[in-house]
Amino acid sequence: MGRRFGTVPAEVPAVRDLAVLAPKFRAALERVLADLRGLGMDPLVIETLRTHDRQRFLYGFGRDYDDGRGTVTYSSDADETWHGFGLAADVISQADRWNAPLAFWEALGRSADRHGLLWGADWDGDGDWRDERFTDFPHLQWGPPMRRSPSPRAGRLLASGGPPAVWREVGAL
Repeated sequence: MGRRFGTVPAEVPAVRDLAVLAPKFRAALERVLADLRGLGMDPLVIETLRTHDRQRFLYGFGRDYDDGRGTVTYSSDADETWHGFGLAADVISQADRWNAPLAFWEALGRSADRHGLLWGADWDGDGDWRDERFTDFPHLQWGPPMRRSPSPRAGRLLASGGPPAVWREVGAL
C-alpha cells in the first residue's frame, strides 16, 4: 500500500525579485535571460531568494503532502541552499513552465556556463548533464568558488554580516 499524504497547506509565496540577488549574480542572470530571449525563447524567473518558510513548504512535498509533484527539494532549511543567500534563481519557460522542451533547458545551461553560473542539471560543470545523478533543470547559481551547497561557514557569514558578507566572500558583490 502506498504512502498516505496529508493535504497540501496554503502555498508560501515565492520571491521573484531580482533586486534581492547578489549584484554580480544578478547581472550574469540578466545576461542569461537576454541570451534566451535572443534565441526566441521565453525565460521566466520563478524564484530568487528563498525564505525559511518557503523552503519548509517545498520540503514537505513527497514527505508530508503531495499533489503529484513528488519530492521538490532535498533541503529542509533555506540555509542549506544558495537560494537562502541570494545566490540562486530558478528559471522556467513562461509558456511551457516546467515542461519546456529539452532545447530550452540545454540553452539555459549553455548560457549559464558562458556567463560563469552553475546550472543545476550539470553540477560537475563538464557540459554534459546526462552524467548527473540529480538534475534540477530550472536552477542557476553563482559559480566557483562556491560549493554545490552552502557550508557552515557561509551560514556563519550570513548570521554575522548578512548576505553582503557571503557575496563578498564568493566574489559576487
